[in-house]
Amino acid sequence: MKKTAKVRRLTISVITILALALTGCGKAKAPASDTVQWFNNTYAVLTKLNERDCRVYGGGSPNIAEKAFARALLENSWDVTDRVSAEESLQWLLDEGHRMQLAEELAYLEQMGLADVSEDQRAEAVLNHFDLDEQLAEQYADWFSLYEQYGEDAAAAWDYSRAMWLLSYYYLADYYTLEESLNQSLALAETIQTTFDSWDSFMESYFAGYEYWSEESSDERRDVYEGLKSSSDNPFALDWNTTLEKTW
Repeated sequence: MKKTAKVRRLTISVITILALALTGCGKAKAPASDTVQWFNNTYAVLTKLNERDCRVYGGGSPNIAEKAFARALLENSWDVTDRVSAEESLQWLLDEGHRMQLAEELAYLEQMGLADVSEDQRAEAVLNHFDLDEQLAEQYADWFSLYEQYGEDAAAAWDYSRAMWLLSYYYLADYYTLEESLNQSLALAETIQTTFDSWDSFMESYFAGYEYWSEESSDERRDVYEGLKSSSDNPFALDWNTTLEKTW
C-alpha cells in the first residue's frame, strides 16, 4: 500500500510539474498597463498578421510551447540562436537598420534637387533620372516627403518596430528576462515617442521602411492597421502621448 501511494504521489508530482511548465507558471508575466500596451502597439500590425494577441506582451503567454515557437521564429527570421546573437541583431536595428541606407539614397535625391520639384511631379522626376518602374518611383517620391520631415529617421519606425518586437520575443524565448526586455523597451519607446507625434505618423514611417525592405506594396499592412483602428477593441485608442513609466 505504501509503495502504491508513493508511486501515485510521484506520478501526480510529475504531472503537476509538467502542467506548471506548460502553462508558464513560475515565469513572470508582463503587467497589463498602458505603458506595456503602448509597447505592444508599436508592433501590433505584425502581431495581427501572425494571428496573435495584440493585448499581450509578445502576443502570447510565456510557456514551453511559446519558448520553442519564439526560438524557432527568431532563428529562421533573424539567425538569433542565443543571447549574443540576440544582442547583435537588436544593436544593428538600433544603430543602423534599413533606415540609414534609405536615408543615404534620399539624401542623394536631395542633392539632385528633388526638394525643388513640386510633390506631384517628383515621381516623374525620379523616373527621368533612374531606371525604375512607376510604382517604385512613386514610393521614392513619398519617402522623400518623409525625409523632408524626419531626415534620416524617415523610415526609423520600421527599425524601431522590429526592435520592440524582438525585445518581446527575446523574453518569450528566454534570452532576456522580463525586466530586461521591458526596461529596454521603455528606453526605446521614449525615443520613438519623441521622434514621431502620433500613431499615424509612426505607421507612415513603418510602411515606408517595409516598402523599402520588401520591395513590395504596404497595402496589406495598411489594411491591417486600419482594421485594428476600426475594431471594437482598438489598441490604438491609447493616446500616443501616454506617460510611459515603469510598471513592472
